[in-house]
Amino acid sequence: MRTLDMCAMALLAALLSVAAPAHAAWPQTAEYTVPWTGVYCTSFMASSKGLSLLGDSEDAGMDHPLAGDPCRSLVFFRPASSEEYGRMHLGWLWQGKYRSFQAGMNEHGLAYSLTAVPEVQMKRHPERPFLHGRDSFYDRILRQAANVEEAIKVTLQFDFPSVWFQILFADASGNAAVISPSADGELSITRKDEGSHVLVASTFNVADPDQFVGHDSFVRYDAAREKLEQLTLQENLDVKPFASVLQAVSRQHPYVLDGSYTMYSTTYDLTHRQAFIYFLSGFKDPVVIDLPSELFMGEHTLAVCDLVSGQSIENARARYWSVQGGGLLGLLVAVGLIASATIAVILVLLR
Repeated sequence: MRTLDMCAMALLAALLSVAAPAHAAWPQTAEYTVPWTGVYCTSFMASSKGLSLLGDSEDAGMDHPLAGDPCRSLVFFRPASSEEYGRMHLGWLWQGKYRSFQAGMNEHGLAYSLTAVPEVQMKRHPERPFLHGRDSFYDRILRQAANVEEAIKVTLQFDFPSVWFQILFADASGNAAVISPSADGELSITRKDEGSHVLVASTFNVADPDQFVGHDSFVRYDAAREKLEQLTLQENLDVKPFASVLQAVSRQHPYVLDGSYTMYSTTYDLTHRQAFIYFLSGFKDPVVIDLPSELFMGEHTLAVCDLVSGQSIENARARYWSVQGGGLLGLLVAVGLIASATIAVILVLLR
């Protein structure tokens, strides 16, 4: 790693008070979930001519666990057993030991992706057998459900104290649904419009659109939906053109100016059980994961950075730190100008 890169990372890590835990194997601990402010994620799916794809854009704000070091992004693999489906999740380790899952896919081509929404206190359902935050909601979905309808059934077996996210499910058949918290404290299910082959979730609550996170929530939603409708209408749906939708909603803004940056973007090919990961908006050089092949290797965890070519890593990290450093420099200049102007006014008033 270059000296400039190391200095920039150390400066930002100190600024954000983010400690970087070491990579570790899949720990036997409870899943931990917590809302992050300043997150501008986008999820979407499209299906056409037997191909079903889901897109996930993982965007980080200032307090996001990956902000200090994007290379903490991990891919977790768990093979099938007599009682569980094989699956993969993308995420990281919170505090070095708690698995934090953000998106994933299983051997049947069921996938999910999360986006943040304003937190809603939910009506409690103690009669339900599972509790969110304790019973590994996201992993239970992929290990027990083979399609969207089964995923919804598993979801409705959970008691949610509060919900700060909405989850997009999609499967290999082209079925899809978004589950989000409604204003009455119950879960709401949103499906594709009649005749439509696409479904999009940004950071406004699809069950209550007046509730949103991020000033560009509706802009990203509209951009993704428009591009997806064009792809399906022109029967041009494929992994490469689908990546252009991910690129359109990706963010490259400095944290200190209340911006966000896309840590990774992922296309899940639900038909062929493949994942294409674009690290730090490197859309020309995806990491390609063949899920059946990885599951054949047994339970393991991979760091996304270890899968990206050396030059691509260098370019991506240089771009990332340039944006963050430029934002910090711009903020310091602005503060200096304001301070100078304030001093000048005070001196004039004291004359």
